[in-house]
Amino acid sequence: MFREKLITAVCLILSNIVTFNAAVHIPPEEGFSASNNVSNIGFYELRPVIINLPTWSVEFNDVKINMSMKETKEIPLTINHIDSNWGDDYEFHIIPEDTSLLEIDHVIRAADIPKGVKSWSGNFSVTAIFLGETKVKVELHRPNYAPERSMESISIIILRKEGALDQIFKVCVACLVMVLYINFGAALELDALKRIVLRPVGPAIGFIGQFIVMPLLSFFIGYFLFHDMIELRLGLFFTGSTPGGGASNIFTVILNGNLNLSITMTAISNLAAFGMMPLWIFTLGALIFHDGNFAIPYGTIATMSCSLVLPLCIGIALQKYAPEATKKMSKLLKPISLALILFITIFAFTVNSYIFKLFSWKIIIASSALPWIGYLIGWLLATICRQNAKDALTIAIETGIQNTGIAIFMLNFSLPQPQADMTSAVPVASSMMTPLPLLLLYLIRKCFCRTSIEEVEEAPTKELGLNEVEAIVEKQKSKLPVEKNTNSTYSTDTTDA
Repeated sequence: MFREKLITAVCLILSNIVTFNAAVHIPPEEGFSASNNVSNIGFYELRPVIINLPTWSVEFNDVKINMSMKETKEIPLTINHIDSNWGDDYEFHIIPEDTSLLEIDHVIRAADIPKGVKSWSGNFSVTAIFLGETKVKVELHRPNYAPERSMESISIIILRKEGALDQIFKVCVACLVMVLYINFGAALELDALKRIVLRPVGPAIGFIGQFIVMPLLSFFIGYFLFHDMIELRLGLFFTGSTPGGGASNIFTVILNGNLNLSITMTAISNLAAFGMMPLWIFTLGALIFHDGNFAIPYGTIATMSCSLVLPLCIGIALQKYAPEATKKMSKLLKPISLALILFITIFAFTVNSYIFKLFSWKIIIASSALPWIGYLIGWLLATICRQNAKDALTIAIETGIQNTGIAIFMLNFSLPQPQADMTSAVPVASSMMTPLPLLLLYLIRKCFCRTSIEEVEEAPTKELGLNEVEAIVEKQKSKLPVEKNTNSTYSTDTTDA
């Protein structure tokens, strides 16, 4: 019985072949109908399905073309199988799928094509507007007919071209950072640095915040805000997994934090990144982007670390061999730091103005939440561990500030262009939103605190010698009133004791 039903079903399938005809159209409701003859074996009778395809075609010399923003290019094409029955009132329109990325104002009219010609070749002009990728197709427009769109297309990828301003910006920032870190080295107190290394409570708290709290925080923020946008989730996660940046040292100086602790934490963070970044990227990162071509930029991390250590060592050497010069340099530390922050902010806004078009409310919220919550968690961890106010501020700064340059490098290596540049909007937005609470805190202190925090909180870090102690005691003695009665003498002796 089953064998007979199977043979019947095969015969029905072979007898109902789907055909395609460009001239006939069957309404959707007539495409399929249940057959009473075969309803007992669960099959449906197949009727012919007709698809209306264009009888003409288009050829492009290339399948994919790369262009730079604001670039104009002539693209050749050939239109085949032109039908003389179309008359003299037809037009071919060149249309991009995304008009916000490309500008094409080109129409091929019947008058441009000689009569009786079956194929026509020519060029059309394209102007790239913004980053992205879109396809370009051709449409045939005829009176009283619906437009016919070509099956063939060409993909156009719009990339960002680095100009002279980009190179000038990089060179200027590198020079200013080198000068700044020479000043850092001149201002370092080696005895205090040694005590931090021997009792690394602050660096341990910073390590937990930097490489446990921040990667997890970036993963969950990205999951809730960019659930269906894998590239943006990856950009935020890369930002949260990077080590601390040199900006944390700058803001530590501006806000009168503990510079010795800050530089120690930055050094430990960059060393730990060699192991912690691969750990997170191949665990949580694999959940975000299963088939991503991950590459940990060990060379970039090492280069950045060396570029900070070298000028730092120069500053330490100057402190030993030219102490008078280092005293003058220490006074310039805060003005140079402020100047560097202002320069980077203004120049970065000018050079990367194009990227503001990529910002959305989700990118702004995610890029703000990551560092700002990081500040708060870092400060809470330091406070719970009973760190003083100066160290707690430094730990908060080190936790919240990430090295977005490494994140951008990783995105450029892991994603093709222009997706890499477009996804870089996340770390770029993060680098712009990160300093806002710190700058606000600086302004509040400047406007409302009459006494400098540095003058109130700064304690001598080097132990006083015996002669200095004796001098202080003698100075205090000289201020005490001399009285001849026994009570006052007893009181004075007690005080001396």
